[in-house]
Amino acid sequence: MMWGKDHWVGLVINLTCRQVEILDCNIPLNESDNEVNKHMAYLLRALPHVFAAFSPPSDSSHPEEDQAFSWVRPDNIYFNERSGDCGPCAVKFLEMHAAGYSYEDMEQIDDKKVDIFRQKYAMDTYEEFIGNAKVQNDG
Repeated sequence: MMWGKDHWVGLVINLTCRQVEILDCNIPLNESDNEVNKHMAYLLRALPHVFAAFSPPSDSSHPEEDQAFSWVRPDNIYFNERSGDCGPCAVKFLEMHAAGYSYEDMEQIDDKKVDIFRQKYAMDTYEEFIGNAKVQNDG
């Protein structure tokens, strides 16, 4: 999710707990809880309605109230002090979450690892959208 014009965070939507985990590599440098609430308000209001639209009917007279979502931002994941790494970090956090890694594992990332996966993402993107990643030199 893009916050403002220059900050990416990863979102893990847990339907069972009705909670959105915000994977943010820049918590100490970023918004207060009030600012996070502003970024998340629309999504948190929309999720119960989306969830209800694709779920079996409920006996509740107010299903959207029964299905309220909240957010949490774990603070024990890698903290990145550099500018421009939030997008690749958000993607890496989501990959790690999908593979079953813990927040403690996410905390083990360092700037050198960020440099490596940024380069890998760039090459993967180039290969996917432009062509073979091998550079041709026609002399």
